[in-house]
Amino acid sequence: MKLLLARGLLRIWAWIPLPLLRLGSVATGRLLAALPGKRARRVDDHLARAFPDRPDRWRRRVARDNAVEMTATLVECGGLWYRSPRWIESRILNFDGKELLDADPDDGRGLLLVGGHLGQWELPLLAISRRVPVTFLYKRPSSEAADRLLTARRSRFGATMAPADAGGMRMLLKTLRGGGTAGMLVDQLPKGGEFVEVPFFGLPVATTILPWRLARRTGCRVAVGHALRLPRGRGWTIIIEELPDLGRHEEPLEACARMNAALERMVRAAPEQYLWHYRRFDPAR
Repeated sequence: MKLLLARGLLRIWAWIPLPLLRLGSVATGRLLAALPGKRARRVDDHLARAFPDRPDRWRRRVARDNAVEMTATLVECGGLWYRSPRWIESRILNFDGKELLDADPDDGRGLLLVGGHLGQWELPLLAISRRVPVTFLYKRPSSEAADRLLTARRSRFGATMAPADAGGMRMLLKTLRGGGTAGMLVDQLPKGGEFVEVPFFGLPVATTILPWRLARRTGCRVAVGHALRLPRGRGWTIIIEELPDLGRHEEPLEACARMNAALERMVRAAPEQYLWHYRRFDPAR
């Protein structure tokens, strides 16, 4: 029943113009920000850790705006998942770094795209899979019905979804060794697997070493990217930047520190659009 309701809401949101969705997100987000609860306390705590030198007034504003942006991230999925490719492309007002998607036939190396929960994180996969075949590593939800919905919508332009298990890792390896494009989000709290603790906003956080390991094993190029929301519901801008020679490091510490530094720099440019309630600063399990 919950999934049917969610699908129905997404289809309704798909046909509401982005500026009107923005107005609704502002109203809903500010209401949610005013409500006390565990989520609000976690956002406040993480902002205090990440920006200890900022005044309380600034952090309160970012926390309020963050509730608006996270609401927008949800409701915008209606259009991204159900509107036409033309509708999506017309609202990507800038796409920096898209030339990195063009494979050099004399190079033969694959491209690994890494990102975080920043801005509209559902958009880059759709936009990139419109241009090149891509294999994307994702965390499979516990509900099989939810998994079917998410994979169907995310792969609507031809992306291959690889679950975060041994089989999914093999899919990424095969893609990159064949000179293809793969992607993954790297700011999720590792559960098992291999990780190192490296700085993120000056704090040691558990960070997966998978991108470094893939780069070492395949020689692939690595780039970090995200999609930021533009004001007043005008659309989005996508930015992709290369992380040169990430796989040249013999140990993962420096590679993962570089990756976190790149993501941190992007978050600092739009802190209100980052998923601050996610437990990034918790110990790994």
